[in-house]
Amino acid sequence: MQKKRIFWGAFGVLLTVFAVVQFIPSPPLVIPAQLAADQRQAHRLLNFEGIVNFRDLGGYPAAAGRQVKWGVLYRSGTFAHSSRADLEGLAKLQLTSLVDFRSSAEKEEEPNHLPEPPGFTVVEIPTLDDGNKALVGDIMERIESGNFDGFDPNRAMMQANRQFATEFTPQFRQFMHTIVEADGRPVVWHCSAGKDRTGFASAILLRVLGVPRDVVMQDYLASRQHALEARRNQLLMLRVFKGEEAADKLAIMMGVEQAWLEAAFDEIDAHWGSFDNYIRQGLELSERDVAQLRTLLLE
Repeated sequence: MQKKRIFWGAFGVLLTVFAVVQFIPSPPLVIPAQLAADQRQAHRLLNFEGIVNFRDLGGYPAAAGRQVKWGVLYRSGTFAHSSRADLEGLAKLQLTSLVDFRSSAEKEEEPNHLPEPPGFTVVEIPTLDDGNKALVGDIMERIESGNFDGFDPNRAMMQANRQFATEFTPQFRQFMHTIVEADGRPVVWHCSAGKDRTGFASAILLRVLGVPRDVVMQDYLASRQHALEARRNQLLMLRVFKGEEAADKLAIMMGVEQAWLEAAFDEIDAHWGSFDNYIRQGLELSERDVAQLRTLLLE
């Protein structure tokens, strides 16, 4: 009887703790554009609960001594796990468009959780659709078999980035024209982790705005920590049940490496002749388009 009382007493305490935790209010969303200028950089990564790697691209130095405006260009990971507080926070950003680069399979497995109605236009630009499915299938087979012979995650990701610069030019052209059509109003774009397709999209947009290449790379590499933290539990379970090699290979692919984006930039130069040619011929942006983007998105 004494043991039963202790058990139910402990169980009651756990229920109470759980209830208290559930009703602890979330910290309010901090929006960098609404802060004093000297406080924005520290809050570039917005403190959403379930939306990972959501970052404001404001403040980066750009063409003619200007800088990217805060509060208009956002990059992110999936919205599949948005909390109620996140949905309320999204409304405060006054978004005009959300660009989703995920494949059909990704969207089916983890559909976005967005406000109803969203209050912004959802622009679906599936990128790496069939390729992503094939790559994921290959990786899953290797994880199950434990056979990683001949599999180089860095080589696979470099190849994907080269494809961004060539095969998937129509998709990134549509993205850039979505930014043009937004006419300076806030836009967010995302894939699953917000690092590869989203990272390339962010990189070309920043370069069009005249952001120095080293700063573009700095923004690209910032996704490594955020993406790996978001997948930490998955990597831990993989390490426990499938071994070190499987976890190490996947950890590489879940991060980002400078060589991956460099491969995309090198492919642009090789395929298009120069980044300026890529802007004109690949992205089909006129000088007027570029001037408009810089006028609306820089300060």
